[in-house]
Amino acid sequence: MNETVIKSLDKVAGKAHYERACQVIPGGMMSNFRRDEGYVPTYYAGGDGAWLTDIDGNQYLDYSLGYGPSVLGHNPPAVTRALIDQLKRFSSCESTVVQTEAAERLAAHVACAELVRFACSGTEAVYNVCRIARAHTGRGKIVRFNGHYDGGLDELLGGVVADQAYPVPHQGEREDDFFSQLANTQGRAPHALSDVFLIEWNDLDALETLFSAHGDEIAGVLMEPVMVNVSGCLPMPGYLEGVRELCNRYGAVLIFDEVITGFRMGLGGAQGHFGVTPDLATFGKALGAGFPVAAFCGRREVMDVVTRTEVIAGGTYNGHPLAMAAVCATIDELAKDDGAAMAHLQAMGTLLGEGLNRLFAQYEPHLRVQGFPGAWTLAYEPEGKAIVRHAQALGVDSHLPIGAFVGGMQGRGIVMQTRMCTSVAHNAEDVAHALAMAEDTLREMTGA
Repeated sequence: MNETVIKSLDKVAGKAHYERACQVIPGGMMSNFRRDEGYVPTYYAGGDGAWLTDIDGNQYLDYSLGYGPSVLGHNPPAVTRALIDQLKRFSSCESTVVQTEAAERLAAHVACAELVRFACSGTEAVYNVCRIARAHTGRGKIVRFNGHYDGGLDELLGGVVADQAYPVPHQGEREDDFFSQLANTQGRAPHALSDVFLIEWNDLDALETLFSAHGDEIAGVLMEPVMVNVSGCLPMPGYLEGVRELCNRYGAVLIFDEVITGFRMGLGGAQGHFGVTPDLATFGKALGAGFPVAAFCGRREVMDVVTRTEVIAGGTYNGHPLAMAAVCATIDELAKDDGAAMAHLQAMGTLLGEGLNRLFAQYEPHLRVQGFPGAWTLAYEPEGKAIVRHAQALGVDSHLPIGAFVGGMQGRGIVMQTRMCTSVAHNAEDVAHALAMAEDTLREMTGA
């Protein structure tokens, strides 16, 4: 534990900066997902390893890691050196050798990655794979899933289904579904949601029924292979294999959104972990250890619509040499010494998850963390069962106890949201400190 942590978090400068930021930035921050009514963000001045320091000098143990990207911790020396070396050589948006080197490294570890293109964000990567799937199949519809977050595109963000027999979503929210409220947005293109089907994940029968009725409309099936953003649901045994078979049978493209599972579940992503290879996949977050970079990749036969320029997949900063240097350094760090860094991350994440679930069982048995050691997600289930699909969490004010726990941890200097990510920089002492703060929070919540 870092003994310099300030227990009473003084944020005088932070509050003043918030007022300043609101004059030029909507809400004083760069993402609506980070803003609650009355919330004043913490403005950070620096970070090292697993720790952050705000502009008031308070120190925090970081289990957010920039919402996931900082897989090596803050200011990892190998990435910093690679960036400085590349900056001295060349940093213009042209075709460079380092682009090839970065693509080769990704392809060496990811099963589906026969061809690789880079982008600047996960959202960009996702819109490219959807475009590729539609071009490859000549069909129009993308299947997506309740509780999955695949970026901020009009057709992929929010929406609710009125008719389960024809599950095309429409603009709106559900009173019993906090995620539908969080993801609802005004200003989307009027007919955007008509381009997708929205069904329940981890329900193979639901997907088979949809394919049997509308298979000739479906270009691709887009999913998080682990439902990381909401409830942390793991795929049921045989589910991913069943989806793979249905896509083969009906000629649809299987797309894994590995923006979070990539390099947090292992260098092979979820597809390597589960042994199910999609046709296309997206990567981001941990790909560049905190640098703004993403990738979309897949089987040559499918990606060749880009090779033939039937699909336009461009962007001025795609494959920027600094981003590519970060990718190369990150993959090298995670792969060296037979994957020792990744093994350490998994061990520290396991220690954290097991410790949290022991505390929840003792103080608040309806709470739990689900997912995998690189990215645990808080879940709330009144009967204390594992949540396996989004529908199971509906009708419960799960955001209230989860929000109370997150707020209590943040007030005790632990940076986190509903997801807790572990980095290579975390150690056993950090985990012990986080668990001590968790117990203190749960005692306060339950009056124990």
